[in-house]
Amino acid sequence: MATLALAALWLAVAASGRAQAFEAEQAFTKGTKILGLQANGGVQNNVQRESEISGIDFIGFQPRFSYLLFEPFGSRWYATAIEPGVEGWLQYYIHPQSAAAGGLKVALRLHAIGLGPVVPYLEGTAGAGGTRLDITESRSTFTFILEGGAGASVFVATSVALNLGYRFQHASNGNTSRPNRGYNANTGVVGVSFFFH
Repeated sequence: MATLALAALWLAVAASGRAQAFEAEQAFTKGTKILGLQANGGVQNNVQRESEISGIDFIGFQPRFSYLLFEPFGSRWYATAIEPGVEGWLQYYIHPQSAAAGGLKVALRLHAIGLGPVVPYLEGTAGAGGTRLDITESRSTFTFILEGGAGASVFVATSVALNLGYRFQHASNGNTSRPNRGYNANTGVVGVSFFFH
């Protein structure tokens, strides 16, 4: 995952010369459709300081579709674009057991578009799905998924951006069954977004 992220970043820097004429307001104009293809990988963390955790490791794929409902607002460095969308959630657990999970999330990104072809963002997702993961933190085939994070998109062409980010992930069954401690994870996300006007 780290090698893939570094390769994506290198490609972004190498191709940034072609994106010098990039106008963020045009890329994020109202009515724009964005198709994103993202891969992620993560490891369980212990922010709750539990005495024992399962040590979850996973990889995943998150296709994303967004439709921009609003024109960008603000000016100069604080110009902002709002990107609402939906995101598929396909996750494969490697440790402590082989298991899969999947579902659908709503997603929201706030893009800082005043910095040229490098566009930082904050994001959040929330959704639900099914899982075959059976761990002490949660024994349920139903799960909620919540994520929050930050990253950056680097435009390598006027309608193509490479994305690199971090997400804090929480998954639990929302007290629909017991136990329901759920788990938290640190995840890295790398992907590409295509903008259609």
